[in-house]
Amino acid sequence: MGYLYILSEGERDDLCYDLVAERATGRTFERPADFRLRHGANWKTALAGGRLLLNRVKHWNEPQVVAVILAVDNDRAPEHPGSILPHPRPLVGHDLKKAARYPAVAKMVTDALGTDRDARPVKVAVAIPVEMIESWVLLLCDSNRPKLPLFAEASQASARAYYGTQPPPQLKDLRNAEAEAAGKSLDEYFWYAAEQDLDAVTSVSQSFKMFIGELKQWHIA
Repeated sequence: MGYLYILSEGERDDLCYDLVAERATGRTFERPADFRLRHGANWKTALAGGRLLLNRVKHWNEPQVVAVILAVDNDRAPEHPGSILPHPRPLVGHDLKKAARYPAVAKMVTDALGTDRDARPVKVAVAIPVEMIESWVLLLCDSNRPKLPLFAEASQASARAYYGTQPPPQLKDLRNAEAEAAGKSLDEYFWYAAEQDLDAVTSVSQSFKMFIGELKQWHIA
């Protein structure tokens, strides 16, 4: 058993990331109670939390039985290798000004721990769903579903600016509807998703495939 630190948006996300990590690596993990990080929906806070966590572990001189997941929703930011492009229509408003997230997080890791994964004192995996964790959850529950929407909720101003006055159900809308139809709480729905076929999603989601690929490189002794 190793220790697993997760930087994510909340406990529900942690449930999913934790179980996926255990299934992908074949290991079980203990979650340290002394160091919990949340970054909410603020990109600057996510970077600050990631740096704080990496600064905690990068000074360890010997390899540790410790792993780290840095999880940040992409939220339509540019330059993610797993982005689904082109979008059905051009992005508008604040989305046009977003900084690229995947390259920034990847650079933060290499700046702190170096490029040689085997020489790092801890194992790190970057989880950046396109466009948010609900994308992966929905695909885990049904990898054959049609192309997913881009936004969290149809009621968002950004979704209305993109789609018009009547946006179709968005990612959290679909999540809520499917969890309710299955008679599951959202926590149960996320856990159920993480129990499904991981390989099926790697074949349809490049961002999920990248995350699973990083997990499988941990090789924790």
